[in-house]
Amino acid sequence: QVGQVFLYFQWDSLLLEAGFLAVLVAPLRLLRAGSPAWRPHDAVTFWAVRWLLFRLMFASGVVKLTSRCPTWWGLTALTYHYESQCIPTPGAWLAHQLPVWLHKLSVVATYVIEVAVPPLFFAPLRRLRLFAFYCQVLLQVLIILTGNYNFFNALTIVLSFSLLDEEHVGRWLGRPRKRHGTAPSLSPAWPPSLGSVLGTLLELSTYGLLLYWTVQYFGLELNWDKRLLDSKVAFTYHEFTTWLRTVTLPLVGVAFLSLSWEILVAMYRCACVRGCFWKLWATLQWAIMATATVGLFAVSLVPFTYIEHESNGKLWPGIHQMFGAVERFQLVNSYGLFRRMTGVGGRPEVILEGSYDRHSWTEIEFMYKPGNVSVAPAVVAPHQPRLDWQLWFAALGPHQSSPWFSALVLRLLQGQPDVLRLVQTDQSRYPFRDRPPTFLRAQLYKYWFTAPGEGSPGPAPWWRRQRVQEFFPTVSLGDPTLESLLSQHGLK
Repeated sequence: QVGQVFLYFQWDSLLLEAGFLAVLVAPLRLLRAGSPAWRPHDAVTFWAVRWLLFRLMFASGVVKLTSRCPTWWGLTALTYHYESQCIPTPGAWLAHQLPVWLHKLSVVATYVIEVAVPPLFFAPLRRLRLFAFYCQVLLQVLIILTGNYNFFNALTIVLSFSLLDEEHVGRWLGRPRKRHGTAPSLSPAWPPSLGSVLGTLLELSTYGLLLYWTVQYFGLELNWDKRLLDSKVAFTYHEFTTWLRTVTLPLVGVAFLSLSWEILVAMYRCACVRGCFWKLWATLQWAIMATATVGLFAVSLVPFTYIEHESNGKLWPGIHQMFGAVERFQLVNSYGLFRRMTGVGGRPEVILEGSYDRHSWTEIEFMYKPGNVSVAPAVVAPHQPRLDWQLWFAALGPHQSSPWFSALVLRLLQGQPDVLRLVQTDQSRYPFRDRPPTFLRAQLYKYWFTAPGEGSPGPAPWWRRQRVQEFFPTVSLGDPTLESLLSQHGLK
């Protein structure tokens, strides 16, 4: 709350919520200091992490369509995303060069991973949950390679570990697979049991349905003449909102059944604990953790159902009251990343310029955001340079929409060291290191990634740009325009 717009991103809320869940998940061994870290109720608290991951991914996929953004509906969002995102990486330049049909197919894959796959988080078959895990990790790794999104993608991968089990992690660590406490299994049992056959059929049917629905609802069609895969959204906005209204509460029901199963299994495990005292101690921990998890699940239904207004209104009023009581702590939050695509006509970028005589102007280069067209995009994750990020948001509207910008101009004119370090930690790269500029102004440019081989002799440019208009007027210390803006925004 203290950081205001600089610390008010969805991943900051996600970090708060995941941090609170870590309190429930982390081992608490008040007794038996040498006992194993595993406890009977661990599956219940880990389920809360899985539910958080589901809300994050499912909502992020849904809002892309409910926002009615033409680029998401036209499957062209990624043709703009790589160059228009806050702080791209060199990998974004490479991804931007891919053909349009592959960009559109990537959007289709994003919808599948964010909308169709998350319900598999609660599948009774572990192989379906493992499939969902690797889908989520693949998406996050690709985002890491093409964009600087601080700790968000790493945190999402950590949340995805709630889909794994000890046996699968054991394979990563090279542990032999054991069955029912016997020696390591060298070959699968034959003939397979009825349960194994039914499980395999269910798994194959799920993959088949995913593929069929993807082809059906995104019009996938091979174009042999052009050697590409055509795709288009084959449903309407009304059809999608009707589907969303139909599935939102049933998905809540599926999640509740999954949680109930985990709670019952954990209760059975408590009953299997040896020793009367330890059995009671395990049951007491189970009761506390199960109550906390059910309570968190209940209050999280309010922000989750923000994606569908009618479903939100059908929730029991008591749940709304519970959410209102804890809302200020941000224990549960609503999510929905990349709702709308910006920079369709070119990436807007604010360029600050300083001068001593108001005639000769020098650009002020920031460490991470685009400026010099010949400088490669930065790789800065998991750090998030908050000032560079906010300058991206400032470029989307007039400077009056970003009151802090007037304060930034004031501090640069004053040469305040703390603010200068946000611009450049290396003083030799700051053009006004000897004394602050007398005048400052800001220009609005449009930036585009270059194509391979584009540019003039010399260092190959990563960007091309075009000036659009003045963003912030020329001011100096004591200037009436600057003084008026500072007073207007309460920054005097």
